Amino acid sequence: MFSITIILFLLLILSVIAYSLLRKKQIIGDPPNRLAGCLFIFLLFFSLCFAIAVQCILLYIVVLGVNFLFEDYITYESFFSLISFSLFASVIAVFWSPFLLFIGKGLAYLLKLPSWLTYALEWVSSWIVLYLSINYILHINLVNVSIGDYGILILSFFVSFIFIEIDLVYSRMKQRKQSLNTQKSS
Repeated sequence: MFSITIILFLLLILSVIAYSLLRKKQIIGDPPNRLAGCLFIFLLFFSLCFAIAVQCILLYIVVLGVNFLFEDYITYESFFSLISFSLFASVIAVFWSPFLLFIGKGLAYLLKLPSWLTYALEWVSSWIVLYLSINYILHINLVNVSIGDYGILILSFFVSFIFIEIDLVYSRMKQRKQSLNTQKSS
């Protein structure tokens, strides 16, 4: 519980820093009052918490699925240790994902890659981030979770595959909605 409180406090500090940088770079204007500024900080905080919670829950479900399908590749002491493992791995992955996403999108734009290759590059970068974050959490022995021989590869593969599929479905729905809007306006 102490680690969750520290993570929430760090996310709140990160939200304040992000708000300060956005104001300093004049990406957002002056708020009408202090309440609006505080609400925007809490919106950033909630967005970060939501991104971490979605990945944490997905990682937890995939761990249970991998254990069901492959017969106890992942062993854990208690429910709390598995939740802590998912939370720490998600925090590290969410922290490093924007950097790799920026690099991947930049390379795709500069090299004029087709969309299928862009999605493959995004999948590989998300797989690398998840693999390294899970490996790091297991290496520092922060939680009582152990993963078998190829368990980290299997776990990171399934989670990154699910995320890229969610992204593909969302982008197709968005494209379909845009095409329907353009057909209605013509």
